Amino acid sequence: MKPPKIGHLSIGFGVTLLISLGIVGYLSFTGDQMARRHAPQIDAAMEIKHNATMAHLWFEEIISGDRNELIEDVWHYLDESDWYARALLEGGSNQEGTFVPLQSKSMRQQIESVRKALDQFRRIAEERYGNYAASLPGSGIDQKFDQVFAGFIDQADQVKSLLQASINAEMKRFEQITVILVVMLLTTGIIVAVSLFRLEGQRTHNLLTIEQRNKEIESQNNRLDYLAHFDSLCGLPNRTLFIDRLETAITHAKRKLNCVAMLFIDLDRFKSVNDRLGHDNGDKLLTFVAKRIQQSLREDDSVARLGGDEFTVILADLDDRDQATAAAQSVAENITHELAKSYNINGHQVELSASIGIAIYPYDAQEADELVINADHAMYEAKKNTRDSFLFYSDEINKRVKRTLQVEHDLRTAIREQQFTVYFQPQWDLHNDTICGFEALVRWQHPTEGLMLPGEFIQIAEYSGQIAEIDLMVLKMACQQQQQWLKQGLKPGKMAVNISAMLFSQSDIAKIVSSNITEFCLSGHELELELTESAMLHDINHTKEVFKQLGHIGIPLAIDDFGTGYSSMAYLHNLPAKVIKIDRTFIRDIERNKTGQAIVQSMLELAENMGMEAIAEGIETNQEHGFVRSTKCRIGQGYLLGRPMTAEQAHSLLISQQDVNVTLMPPREQ
Repeated sequence: MKPPKIGHLSIGFGVTLLISLGIVGYLSFTGDQMARRHAPQIDAAMEIKHNATMAHLWFEEIISGDRNELIEDVWHYLDESDWYARALLEGGSNQEGTFVPLQSKSMRQQIESVRKALDQFRRIAEERYGNYAASLPGSGIDQKFDQVFAGFIDQADQVKSLLQASINAEMKRFEQITVILVVMLLTTGIIVAVSLFRLEGQRTHNLLTIEQRNKEIESQNNRLDYLAHFDSLCGLPNRTLFIDRLETAITHAKRKLNCVAMLFIDLDRFKSVNDRLGHDNGDKLLTFVAKRIQQSLREDDSVARLGGDEFTVILADLDDRDQATAAAQSVAENITHELAKSYNINGHQVELSASIGIAIYPYDAQEADELVINADHAMYEAKKNTRDSFLFYSDEINKRVKRTLQVEHDLRTAIREQQFTVYFQPQWDLHNDTICGFEALVRWQHPTEGLMLPGEFIQIAEYSGQIAEIDLMVLKMACQQQQQWLKQGLKPGKMAVNISAMLFSQSDIAKIVSSNITEFCLSGHELELELTESAMLHDINHTKEVFKQLGHIGIPLAIDDFGTGYSSMAYLHNLPAKVIKIDRTFIRDIERNKTGQAIVQSMLELAENMGMEAIAEGIETNQEHGFVRSTKCRIGQGYLLGRPMTAEQAHSLLISQQDVNVTLMPPREQ
């Protein structure tokens, strides 16, 4: 009887052992599957928020003027965020693992809400990017943008919370099952106990893995929260936190019936410094600027960096307008003084200045966004006028800035629809009273305001970066007209075309000019480029190279407004310009101005000694004409000799001069 009993025990023990091993294997497999399933889900919850936050940060940098980042990166981050949201709904795989679709109805609804918020966030971003003027700091669309982003962050956090709660509940059930099975399997012996011990070790490992992931998520969330409110480069509050602080200061001011002053600071010519030093050194310079601004403030003042080279300062709890004005002026003077001190950036000595606009609540604006816009308008006016200065907001500034913004907006349409035309002002050989050339002058045929002169839009085009496109249109139209006159057998002389510093700074400027000459079958000496002294000296090495390239194709360069910029023998020697144009300020009332006469005579002697031609601009009276003719200056230009005229009027003038016109050109090759 004993053997069968032993056999039964053996069978029973074997069956128990198999059951135990099966249960152990099931628990081990289940725990491993839980870890594999939940780890990608946690990663997805983190990536949804991470990618959207990075898109928000990149977009704010771009909309604030920093064009080093690409808008495609913003859309990429938004696409990544949406991909992870869909992965939680529909499943998917990437290098991080396989995502199992969530089955919880509440979780799926929450994720759908996140995707809707993300889609709204993207649509507003596209609207802001396409409508820059409406996207100024504090504007309505800007506020809506921040609200949508804040709502998205809340919903993304809810996804993480619901997911974590679901995981915790599942783990709790798993723990309960494990405890029950441990109690049941205690009777199966050492093998089962060892198996359960191993299972417990595996379970603990899985729990530690999930706990570690939770810590990583918490750390990442803290980092994202910091990036959402602080500038990562300078450590200052960013635009979001600045607006929040400004609104708080205004709310307190409304309650206490006192004032808030706001300073809008923009560095002058920072882009050129940044391009010259490189972006790493440019970033280092910005950190120095941030420290100097902080050192210039009072104890309770608040400074923020909006992005790029724009900073703002809040002066709160000021008793009245006089105190607010005095405090803002004092702080602005401190800032301009500190920023004007030289910077040493890795061995480079850098000089820098800033333009500051100031607006005061409640006199200049009642709400935060309006106060920001008006301070920005005052800064814009300060930069346009003198730079390195500060200016208080006024209604007059508001009118001028609105006019400027309208012109800037209309210029985009004008460039797209080619609303520009060219007028031609004759240049005369004063020795024989014949036409020897024309200067091409741009005019804007505005659809509602009529013909606009350059003084009404050129400076705005330069400031907004649209001047190079206008220059290219004028160059093309001038070359085309020159070709037409030559084909008609006329002798217009050389065609002088003004080139802005922005267009001249392009690396392919010589190739652009050469292509126009080739397209319209012109010779180099039939075209002349006019450039101001300041544009030439912006990058002297680039200027030398361009002079060399244009010299190879025979195109002369003229120094426009000579004597009003950085005139020096050194650069005249190194830059072989062919013509100097004596500015009209030296010609005006010259018959009564002995000093002016001496200056003009010196310029003419300088030009003669250097083998350069001289052109006197702005001849408007018979006395001025007589004086210039009595000197060594051979060519004159001005209203007395001929106002800017249409191509048809210039054609008629050339016809009338056909028999006597003598040009400066050699015979044209056929």
